[in-house]
Amino acid sequence: MTVSCFKKCLLAAASVFALAGTAHAGGEIVFGCFGGTVQQTYENYLIKDFESKHDIKVRYIPGVSTHFVAQLQAQAQKPEYDLVCIDNGPQGQARDLGVLRAVPETVVNYQDTLPIARGVDDSGVGYGLLAMGLVYNEEALTKAGVAPPRTWNDLADPRFEGMVGMPGFNSTPGVFTLMMLAQNNGGSVENIDPGFEKVRDVVKNVSAFGAGGEMSKEFQQGEIAVSVWTNGETARFVRRTGFPLKFVYPEDGTPIVMPMLNLVKDSPNQSNAETWLNYLLSEDAQAIYVEQSRVGPVNAKVKLTPELADGVIYGEETIGKLIRPDWPAINKERAAWTERWNREVER
Repeated sequence: MTVSCFKKCLLAAASVFALAGTAHAGGEIVFGCFGGTVQQTYENYLIKDFESKHDIKVRYIPGVSTHFVAQLQAQAQKPEYDLVCIDNGPQGQARDLGVLRAVPETVVNYQDTLPIARGVDDSGVGYGLLAMGLVYNEEALTKAGVAPPRTWNDLADPRFEGMVGMPGFNSTPGVFTLMMLAQNNGGSVENIDPGFEKVRDVVKNVSAFGAGGEMSKEFQQGEIAVSVWTNGETARFVRRTGFPLKFVYPEDGTPIVMPMLNLVKDSPNQSNAETWLNYLLSEDAQAIYVEQSRVGPVNAKVKLTPELADGVIYGEETIGKLIRPDWPAINKERAAWTERWNREVER
């Protein structure tokens, strides 16, 4: 056995013993993550399975990424949360605020994650891979004799007048909509003006502004027929309701979205949080994510059947086709974009 191998074996053994020591340590974890169907997946599947194997109670607090970043900043001296879910955009803001801690070596399953899933300086890790694209009500468009959208610029096409649901700018779909409209009309993150110019054309077609949960109701009520959503959210909505919603990977580019799990600096239950995070990155938990939430796995050891892989972000070829947003550049401009959006778009 080489010295290098010996060191690795010692590390692996120490990690296993460290996690084993926390498995029956008792106590709880305060876990902040998204509401809706995401919360249902955690509570009905992942938390039940975890608590059956560990003497640790998971207390779930629902919220959105921007809320959790604000909470972590406000509670920096005495945090309530142990682990939080934050989309990969706002996650960079939380990292810059110094309220997160790096994933430690005791989280052994982190070693099996895809490089794309790992945060800067190991500040967090994605629990699944998603694509942000366009969605439409197939029955409504067929009835109206209107062709489905294929590009981001189609949101501004007059054929969708009164049919578009525009995501609010406090959400990742709203930011991506502006970014992709800029990119596909001669602009960029550094030159956002073409995006705002195109958004003004989109607004002529907008029936409603709102968040993802609101959009699902508006689809069902017939108030909108086209919007922006992720492939996973679309799949969960269709499975739950049977609604004829179709997802489109835009021909002019599809950004990758990654909800991330983040350990909170100076949290009250750090060892238990590491045990919980290690479980969520395991092959078994990742399979639950895929089946129930329709997100692509981040554990490289997970192998999916063709049926289970259908419609999720899985495999190097699929991942390689997606756009990886420059989140540091976006976050630098986001406050100014928000102010401008509120002034010019969603008044």
